[in-house]
Amino acid sequence: MINNNKRIALVTGATGQFGKAIINSLITKNIEVILVSKDIIKLEKLYDEIINVAVFKPLIIPLDLRHGRSIDKLGGKIFDKYRKLDILISCSSFFPKLSPINHISPKDFNKIVDTNITANWHLIRAFDPLLRLAKYGRAYFLICKQKTYNEAYFSAYSLTSSSLESMIKNWQLETKKSNIKVNTYDPGPILSKLRNSAFPGENKSKLSTAEKAANKFINLLEQSYGV
Repeated sequence: MINNNKRIALVTGATGQFGKAIINSLITKNIEVILVSKDIIKLEKLYDEIINVAVFKPLIIPLDLRHGRSIDKLGGKIFDKYRKLDILISCSSFFPKLSPINHISPKDFNKIVDTNITANWHLIRAFDPLLRLAKYGRAYFLICKQKTYNEAYFSAYSLTSSSLESMIKNWQLETKKSNIKVNTYDPGPILSKLRNSAFPGENKSKLSTAEKAANKFINLLEQSYGV
């Protein structure tokens, strides 16, 4: 029997540093989680960690988000199991090596567009109807605004960040009179492998941790419900 009172959250990029921190914070609020990542080994390890501390068993979905039809099928699978989705959190992103715009390979350019823009469009297509079936649907998309729009060598990532932000702003307008609230979320500079590859000489003592950023995000999420 389906329990419509429990909140269900789907997190993409679940095995990444920030994704894992978000999931751990969701668990503290007794929010049941669906874990999406293309790395099945890391997913299974994360599953084992969660069942040791949570009161539920998470659903793990090994999936490469660049396969749009697979995302569409995932929407149907989530509907069949839960009949709704309360929270969608997109933590998946691809950050290529910094390089002049004319040195970016077509392979890397297509990958960053497919991962950071097209995949999120497929997520919106698949889960907008399920979010509307929840009492209060929420969707957040991870984005990095700092140092990316006005810095040299960030052209590909800057393109996808600004495009994603524009797409979500339009979705906000389209869902304005619905039960859904959607937004982008910038966790700020946090200690991570991705950050280190982008800013190798950065003073790490000034960076926040993924756990602190995740707790801040969860507080923001709960405030959106008026809690």
